[in-house]
Amino acid sequence: MKSLLVFLIALLCASVAVSAPTAKSYQISTEDYPPYNHYDDKNKTIVGLATRKVRTAMEKSGFEYQIRLYPWLRAYNRALSGARHCVYSTARTTEREALFHWVGPLVTVEWALFAKKGTPAASIQKLEDARQFVIGGLEGDASLSELKRQGFKTESVVTNWLNKDKLVGQRIQLWIDDPVYIDFEKQKGTEFFDYVKVVKIASVDLYLACNIKTPSAEIELLKKSVAASDSR
Repeated sequence: MKSLLVFLIALLCASVAVSAPTAKSYQISTEDYPPYNHYDDKNKTIVGLATRKVRTAMEKSGFEYQIRLYPWLRAYNRALSGARHCVYSTARTTEREALFHWVGPLVTVEWALFAKKGTPAASIQKLEDARQFVIGGLEGDASLSELKRQGFKTESVVTNWLNKDKLVGQRIQLWIDDPVYIDFEKQKGTEFFDYVKVVKIASVDLYLACNIKTPSAEIELLKKSVAASDSR
């Protein structure tokens, strides 16, 4: 009986080991933010300029991985849950610095303010002029968080394109975003509006941010893979 019990325990342990994920399997989250990272309906996969670099880095480094698409805050919070959990495309800020290993940069974006044509906000000349208006942006996004930290009046949405509707209806008077993203949506045929870019705030590098508990040796492999793809 004792030997049978030992055999059953050994068999159970073996089955658990087989079903467990591999030690170097990465769980990667991202948001829908074309052309950098977004879902391709035709091919049923996540694509984009940043996605291409992430996939190349993972494959060259020999790591198994999954990329999943979520609203930004959920994607970001998943990366905080443990080792080998990552999120992109992520702005590298002072508040986030110690939470992650930073792989990249993957892409560079522009933070700019947009206004509806013909409105008072469309005539501003500099960032300080925006203090009298409400600025809309994506909840949890570094650009909006920075404006909020500086004391600007802000409102957030969980789905980025909702800012367009709010700007058209003047529930916000300015929208902070990347002009490449807005142009991509326009070319895609998304319902649009008359707008003008009024102020460029900054150019910002975006990264693959991996949970700080991820082994440093693996992060170095990923960094080298991204750097190699940039040098080609």
